Amino acid sequence: MKVPELAEVQRLLIVGMARSGIAAAQAARRVLPHIEVVIADRQAQPEAAGDTSSLEAAGIHLAMGREDHTLLDGCGLVIKSPGVPGDISLIEEAHHRGIPVWGEVEFAWRFLENPLIGVTGTNGKTTTTELIGHILSSSGCACRVVGNVGTPISSLVGRVGEDDILVAELSSFQIEDSILLRPDVAVLLNLAEDHLDRYPDIDSYFAAKMLMFANQQQEDLAVLNRDDPAIGEMAIPGAAGRVWYGRVARGDRSGPGAGRPLVYLSGGDIRYDQERLRAISAGVRSKLRSCLAPELPGRCRNGTAGGEDSKKVIAWSETALKGEHNLENSLAAAAVCLGIGLGAVEVAAGLRSFPGVPHRLQPAGTVAGVAYVNDSKATNVDAAIRALTAFDSGIHLILGGSLKGCSFERLARAATADRDKVKGVYL
Repeated sequence: MKVPELAEVQRLLIVGMARSGIAAAQAARRVLPHIEVVIADRQAQPEAAGDTSSLEAAGIHLAMGREDHTLLDGCGLVIKSPGVPGDISLIEEAHHRGIPVWGEVEFAWRFLENPLIGVTGTNGKTTTTELIGHILSSSGCACRVVGNVGTPISSLVGRVGEDDILVAELSSFQIEDSILLRPDVAVLLNLAEDHLDRYPDIDSYFAAKMLMFANQQQEDLAVLNRDDPAIGEMAIPGAAGRVWYGRVARGDRSGPGAGRPLVYLSGGDIRYDQERLRAISAGVRSKLRSCLAPELPGRCRNGTAGGEDSKKVIAWSETALKGEHNLENSLAAAAVCLGIGLGAVEVAAGLRSFPGVPHRLQPAGTVAGVAYVNDSKATNVDAAIRALTAFDSGIHLILGGSLKGCSFERLARAATADRDKVKGVYL
C-alpha cells in the first residue's frame, strides 16, 4: 500500500460524480473507514450518478450542485474525476491551499499491489488494451481489463487478488493528475492532435501522456511505437527499459528506436527478435512471472527455442483484426505479451481468436449490397484517416461530433484526394 501521507487525512473530497468518481468514493469508504468521504458535482442531478441511495447508505456525503470553496474546509486530499478539467475554480483553490490533488487512477494505484500494464496514446487504446487482456486470459492468466474501457480501476480496490494482472486503458484525462503512478509496463501507441478543447496546446496534451512514464525504473518496461513520428521526437521520461515495435525490421535507424525492434512485420508475418527479447530487463518479468499461468507442454516461453522458425509469431493474414492501424495495435500487444514472458504460441493464439471491439471498424450489416461499418469511436481526425486506409474504394463517409479545438484540414484532404476511393462525405 503506497499511501503513507493519508495517515493524517480526516476528510477526502471527490470532485466529479461520474462513474470514476463514484468508484473512488466507494473505494475510499472500503479502505479508509475512518475518513469522512464527500463527493461533489456542479450539477444538481448528474446524469451518470443514477440512484445515489447506496452511496448515502455507505456513509458517503453528497454535495450536488455545488462547487463552492467551503467544500475544501478541513479537507486533506482531493480526488479529481477524469472528466473534470484542472482549471475549474475548486481545483485551483485546492492547489492554492496546498491540498494534494490526485486523479482517480493515482488514488486506486496507491492501494493496489497488482502488476499494472498501462496503455495510452491518441488512438487504438481500447483495442490494444482489450487485445492484451484477451491474450493473457486465453493463455490462462488471471487479468482484469480496466480504466477508460469502462471499468474504473478504483472498483478493484480491496476486491482483487494480488496475482491478477491489471491491463488499463489510460487516457490523458486519467493520467494528468498522477504523482507517483508507476506502471510495470507502459505502452505508448501514437500521438496526434486531440482534446485541444481541454488543453491549451498540443504540447500540454502530449505532456499529460508522458506522466505515465515519469516514475518508471530500470526494471520496468516502456513499449513504444517506432513508426510514429511524434513519439520519435519525444523525450520519453523515466528510466524504464525501452521496447520498440514497428512495421519494418529496419536496422539502420539512428536516434530513438535504433536497430531492429522487438516485434515487427516481415514477409507478411509478425515476428520477434530473440536477442532483443533476451536482453529485456529481468526485473519486470520476474514480478509478472508469478502471475503467468503455468507453461503448457510444447510451449516455449521467452524466445529461448533455437532455429529461425521460433522468431515467427503469426502471419498477419491469420489474425482477426484488419486495417493498417490494427496491425500497429497487434504489434504493440505482441511486444507487451512477449516482453513479460508469454510464448509466441500463446500470443499467436490470442491474436487469432480476438473478437474485436464494438464501434471500431465493426461490421454493422449489409443492405441492398451496401456494407455498413460502425467506426463511431473514431472521435478525432487521425482516427478517421486511419479508418479510411482500411478500405480500398467505394467509401461513403458519414461524419459528426464535436470540434474539440482541432483542425479538419488533414481529414478534408484525405477524404477528397481520391474520388474513386471516397465517393461521398455526409455531415
